[in-house]
Amino acid sequence: MELTKQLGEEIIARLSQYIDVPVNLMDPSGKIVASTDDSRLYQLHGGAQNVIESQEPQIIHDDDVERLSNVKPGVNLPIFHRGFLAGVVGLTGNPDEVMQAAGMTRGSVEIALEQIYIQRQAFYQERQWNNWVQQLLHPIKMDEDYLLNEATYTLGVNVNVNWQVVILHLTNHFEWSERVRQILNTQGYQPLFVVPHQEYEVIVAFPHEGKTIVVEEVFKELEGTNVSVGVGGYEYGLAGLRRSYFQAVDAIKLGRDKFSYSEQVQMKRLLYHIDPMIFEELTKEYQTCLGKLEDIYVATLECYFASNLKVNRTSADMHIHRNTLVYRLEQVHKKVGLDPRVFKDAIILQALLVKN
Repeated sequence: MELTKQLGEEIIARLSQYIDVPVNLMDPSGKIVASTDDSRLYQLHGGAQNVIESQEPQIIHDDDVERLSNVKPGVNLPIFHRGFLAGVVGLTGNPDEVMQAAGMTRGSVEIALEQIYIQRQAFYQERQWNNWVQQLLHPIKMDEDYLLNEATYTLGVNVNVNWQVVILHLTNHFEWSERVRQILNTQGYQPLFVVPHQEYEVIVAFPHEGKTIVVEEVFKELEGTNVSVGVGGYEYGLAGLRRSYFQAVDAIKLGRDKFSYSEQVQMKRLLYHIDPMIFEELTKEYQTCLGKLEDIYVATLECYFASNLKVNRTSADMHIHRNTLVYRLEQVHKKVGLDPRVFKDAIILQALLVKN
């Protein structure tokens, strides 16, 4: 990584607040790309060119000024990044007086270069994962050979294990993805990826290592936030990652809790994915009536089905008298034409609620 004009200007702006001597930053060609003295910008610095050639510090005394182009007395030090010359830092003044400041400046620049390099590598890897996940979750199909090769040779991971996908549904998903990474890192988790997806999703893929992950415990600090979490089942390999993702999508869509598991909404998932033409054929005579049903009856049906058609439990959950519940169920039968207390009618009603 080389010293550039943009980076050099940022470094000069920061260092000039703490170092009360002229500072020049030169790129690997010896050109001044940033300076506390704007009149020296873009000149080739003779001292820097010597540093670049020898890759050794260059001390410039008064008698060197006429011999070298565009120089003043001072110290010029090479800047290295990962073993390669990235540029030169020069401080003007009495060499004995500015040598320590020059060394500190060089150290600051090298640290800045490394931080930027790490950030860019992380950003590049995140883009690679985003693209890979987009291909994995293609709405029509995925290219399994391509994805497997990319995972193995580009991303350097083995996907042929069991995975569990968790989706966090929220706003500001790009900002949240970093927070989720921090939450997982603090607890020692190493997911396959944490990526923002579509408009409201952050997707996390956990490897299954023989220990069941309690998602509520992992993300317990999300309690009280406006986040919905869907959890897919444990599935194997690339196809399993894709299945677990869509299971988690259904869990969020069909679940009633902040943390919803696909295994808890299996019946709803089955009904939700019924062929649309068959669904329309079998339910069209009831759809209009259900659409006109008052909210209190819809809420009663949802609680009744969640309570496994148990009257006493539903009454307790809704804090109503048993006779009130019976009356509401009878009204549903009268208004819609389906009796929720009869199993075959209850299935159709459940399908209508899920689809709506």
